[in-house]
Amino acid sequence: MSTKISTHPTEVCSHRPDPAARVRVSITFPSDEITLCAVAGEVDQFTADELRRHLIGALDKAAPRVVVDLSMVSFLGIAGLRVLFEARSRIERAGGRLLLVTGPPCVDRLLQVAADDIAFETTKVLTGALLDAA
Repeated sequence: MSTKISTHPTEVCSHRPDPAARVRVSITFPSDEITLCAVAGEVDQFTADELRRHLIGALDKAAPRVVVDLSMVSFLGIAGLRVLFEARSRIERAGGRLLLVTGPPCVDRLLQVAADDIAFETTKVLTGALLDAA
């Protein structure tokens, strides 16, 4: 019995699940002052564009305070961090504020490592973030 091993990139990548199946992003507007972006699943180099599409896409109509809930994220990679940094830059240029809800060790660890270069305002509790942002 012989097994074919392919080294062609498109064949290797064809077995990856659809990014939308690996990360879920929801944008809601709990008040006139707050935009909430809830993220669940894996945010890596293959799914970061899904996060970017939703989060950056919502910034045109975003309230002055944007809360990104990462409490249901199972993996956060550098590509996801770049999206958050891009969002924060755009929000701050418009005079707004970005607040991240953290909790999972994968999120906390990456934000801690990146803190010297890219410090984010964070909290561990969504209800506190929504009250604080109001």
